Amino acid sequence: MEKIRIGRAESLFIILLDASSSMRMNRKIQFAKSLAWAVLKRSYEKRCHVALMAFRGDAASLVAGPTGSIIAVEDALAHLPAGGTTPLTPALRDAALLAKKEGKSSVLVVVSDGRGNVFIGGSLEEDVRLMEKELAASRIIFVNAETRSRSLGILETLSARLGAEHFYLDDLL
Repeated sequence: MEKIRIGRAESLFIILLDASSSMRMNRKIQFAKSLAWAVLKRSYEKRCHVALMAFRGDAASLVAGPTGSIIAVEDALAHLPAGGTTPLTPALRDAALLAKKEGKSSVLVVVSDGRGNVFIGGSLEEDVRLMEKELAASRIIFVNAETRSRSLGILETLSARLGAEHFYLDDLL
């Protein structure tokens, strides 16, 4: 008999959390934080690394991670401010660069209401065209903070173009 150990594949969950002004309405930011907590719990159980990026204003910022310890991520999540514009596509680009730098299989969990109004190029379509190859290396899950009836359709379009999964936040909680 021979003992064979099977190691776990290193993976990285990058939570991209929209912290713009539009997320403060109707307690969307609270729902988004609740979902982020659930992702943190799941990643801890699977012993994956987690990074938290928040996007608001003109850019995305790495709030915590990548780390195997969720305490720093939990603390950052609890004290995350909200306000400003929505740089959705710059945040996606920054997350793709972080995933590439870390060199692990990555899952981008984007929680937003899809009201992006800050772009890398001139429009959403141009940004998607520029980033398609960078984002193809990561699995992407879009979680829409809007209901089906109120959604602008931006996240649905992005998920279709990038071959990503798309859910509505109220379906998940």
